[in-house]
Amino acid sequence: MLNDKILEFYSELREEVQDYVKTNGPVSVNTAFKTLFLSYLTETGETLVSDCTLVDFKKDSENMRLDGYAFSEYFRSLTLLVSKYQAKAIPDKIKKTELDKLMRKAVKFYKTCQTNYFEELEESSDGYQAYEFIKAHRADIETVNIIFLTNDEVVQFVPEDISYGKISIKFDVWDIERLYQSIFSGTAVERQLVIKLKKKYAAPLHLIKVNGSNDIYDCYIGVISGELLARIYKDEGQELIQKNVRSFLQATGKVNKGIKMSLASSPEMFMAYNNGISTVADSIVIDEASSHDDLVTITEITGWQIVNGGQTTASIYNAFQAKLPLEKVHVQIKLSVIKQKEQADGIIQNISKYANSQNKINMSDFNANDVYHVKMERLSRSTYIPVAKGKPTDQWFYERARGQYLVELSRQPTKAAKDQFKSRCPKNRCISKTVAAKCVMAWSGYPYIVSKGLETNFVFFSDMVSKGEFPEPSEQSYIEMISRVILFNRCDDIIKSLKFGGFKAQQDYYTVALIGKYYSDLINPQEIWNNQDINAETAKIIETLAYFVWEHFQNPSVPGVNIGQWCKKEDCWELLQKRFEAQKDKAGAR
Repeated sequence: MLNDKILEFYSELREEVQDYVKTNGPVSVNTAFKTLFLSYLTETGETLVSDCTLVDFKKDSENMRLDGYAFSEYFRSLTLLVSKYQAKAIPDKIKKTELDKLMRKAVKFYKTCQTNYFEELEESSDGYQAYEFIKAHRADIETVNIIFLTNDEVVQFVPEDISYGKISIKFDVWDIERLYQSIFSGTAVERQLVIKLKKKYAAPLHLIKVNGSNDIYDCYIGVISGELLARIYKDEGQELIQKNVRSFLQATGKVNKGIKMSLASSPEMFMAYNNGISTVADSIVIDEASSHDDLVTITEITGWQIVNGGQTTASIYNAFQAKLPLEKVHVQIKLSVIKQKEQADGIIQNISKYANSQNKINMSDFNANDVYHVKMERLSRSTYIPVAKGKPTDQWFYERARGQYLVELSRQPTKAAKDQFKSRCPKNRCISKTVAAKCVMAWSGYPYIVSKGLETNFVFFSDMVSKGEFPEPSEQSYIEMISRVILFNRCDDIIKSLKFGGFKAQQDYYTVALIGKYYSDLINPQEIWNNQDINAETAKIIETLAYFVWEHFQNPSVPGVNIGQWCKKEDCWELLQKRFEAQKDKAGAR
């Protein structure tokens, strides 16, 4: 039975979905739900759903369904979404049979993509686009993650992993209760990762327990075979290194190439050349019968995470996949079993920070630039929208972490206080840091990066912030940022009203980028802030540029290229600028 707080959150989310449809229409209720749900998940650290492409594909006669898809090149994993949204006053309870049936529909979709079934569909249809995407990555897919999203309550059940040829298919479930817990606890509620060393791999770990036990953690050191590490990584993939700050890096650095070379040419020297891996866990199971003094035999690890050494692990795994001999490869391992759970995040961050430096790590990798967002958050709470008379009370609400708005709303003691809060900071003036980054990056001339998705764009934005490429937070820079958001939103409204068709998001990015580069002298941030709107002249410029961008999209540099993919390339932006400047020169010559 869901408690009152979760039911209140359920109502707030339902209202948020309705508001999203009104603000962003024409858009389906299901798409609005998925967009909002995923925005919460990505903020809580659920990397599997980052930058998902949303679709609405149903083929009940074939028992197929798909609500979204994404592919991670680093983890070689395909994510497929299935969702169920309903707008009743209170949530239903989804039972095991229905849940299993819905998730199997996504499995059927994936399996059908291995045939020519979708060749009969319209090329513009959601099903065909997803099929083309999966087909393009087919050779690289090693894991398929089926994730179910719902605003209902789900029974405690997640289907067991299955295999399809050499592909491992995994399942996960996010319902209203789990989402509430992830937002209001401030941490993602993760499925416990259990590594059964003895039962599954027939390879228990023999490690030395470090003397000097304390109340915070127990530490064990030793050696793990390269083959065992590769097999575990193959089975668990992304879940094994979610807390590793290097998880998004590619194996292109000099040190990573050195790892690969040593594995291929001198595997027996790998232990000498490599610093090993640092790992943490929630708990372990020790075989007391085969343990002696400080030498312990570990048969099972719960909540295991590689927090330093992700590149080492991935390199060994790649060698394993390439069928290089690994019997001589061994890796030094440090295992910290954290007993004080509330200190886990800080310990993990410090292990990542102070352990080996195989790759240069930017401060942004450790979220040091969070100071920027903390300051922006404080400015949003103290900066008021100007009014002609009286005392200003209205504000924008900058969400440093997704869900802060709902948390703040829930803190209001009475309904009257809640209504007052909503009046002062309505939901349409709540701006997340990822959306703010989208608007700022588009204005700054990076529409091709924004086109890669909110999360990818945010990584680039964070790195630029850490390098000082954007102004330090101040009342002025905060006002300028919000003015970019208002401009972007009005651009979106105008393009929506012109009804071009597809690629509206990319059209927004490229239109705002042209304004930022060629018309910035006509844009007064303070004026936009004061009026909370753009002027008629700017609106006219947006309309003119929107048509120019649309024409640009209809004439790509390579005929027949997928426009959505082309928009992610810098040459799309460079060609647009050349075409625009050529048009200006032609007009000036008249």
